Amino acid sequence: MAWNKHWMVAGAAAAVLAMGGLASARQEREAPGVSLAGDVVAAASAFETYTRGAGSISPAVFTNGDGVARALVAGSAYKAEQLETGMIAYGAIAALQEPAFIDGVREAARQTSREALVERLLASPESVVEIEGVGLAAARAQMALQGRGAPLAVAGKAVKQSAYDIQRETWSKGAVADTAGRLARVKQLSATVFAPGQEDAGRLIQAATGAGGGFAEGGRAFTPVTVRSAALAALAVLDAAGDADVARLAPVLSEKKASFCMKIAKLNLYQCLAVAGPHYEDVFCLGQHAMIDTAQCVNDAAGAGLASPAVAPPSPPPRPAGFLIPVASVGPTTIAQAPQ
Repeated sequence: MAWNKHWMVAGAAAAVLAMGGLASARQEREAPGVSLAGDVVAAASAFETYTRGAGSISPAVFTNGDGVARALVAGSAYKAEQLETGMIAYGAIAALQEPAFIDGVREAARQTSREALVERLLASPESVVEIEGVGLAAARAQMALQGRGAPLAVAGKAVKQSAYDIQRETWSKGAVADTAGRLARVKQLSATVFAPGQEDAGRLIQAATGAGGGFAEGGRAFTPVTVRSAALAALAVLDAAGDADVARLAPVLSEKKASFCMKIAKLNLYQCLAVAGPHYEDVFCLGQHAMIDTAQCVNDAAGAGLASPAVAPPSPPPRPAGFLIPVASVGPTTIAQAPQ
């Protein structure tokens, strides 16, 4: 089954539904809940898939040149722009689990109008901090992102250390065959947009919504990226983050510092591989520039230098069935519309 084009988060049990051609535009508008565009969710899946896969790379695989080559593929297989968008979208899915924030968005729309609130968030994503409950939503986004970046950094440091450890083994000092071709393949992987499959949906939702409650609200969770995650979540609640809205979501789906960080990580990887000779040098490039540098981008985006929000021990998330997503239980979904 192909990846669904349109994701719907509905009511208190919120499901992700394949709308596509199965529902009219009127049915989509009237369906309860909130939606995220397919491309945005695909980016979130790319982020989850990469950080999970690269974070599982173990020094134990470095027993020969083929093991190094396979690990290098897993560690470099992401498109910087998609991973940046995916990081923000991943945080937004986590933010959508905060009932106080969802209620706050609806109340803000009642006080002004849905249209006015949407335009304000698109023009200035930072204005989301004025919405009640946003600190809790940003804390959820922060914890979700730290949960992806921290393990990747740990794995990267272990891989980098192994670049020194394996130098005792003869094979590691052998020259990598076709270094130009190897670099070209890494660049091709880095330019390829990730297209998730059906099985990726359950993993994404389970990972992004897995943290439990008990968040302590406060400004320490606010970073340019977590603020954009909250703004994207708010726009989803306002039915302004669907497939038809992707073009105008650009200011929300990108953040200058995070974008630069991701691109520099890739550039450093290319430069490292361009001068690497023996296999152990490829391992160093993988550990430092594909994994540690990328993890640093994620951790910085999540405010790793800030105090982490206090959380209670997470409760086990329900097992996803198809595209079902556990979300916060909230009140009535009606949002006041602007006078016609």
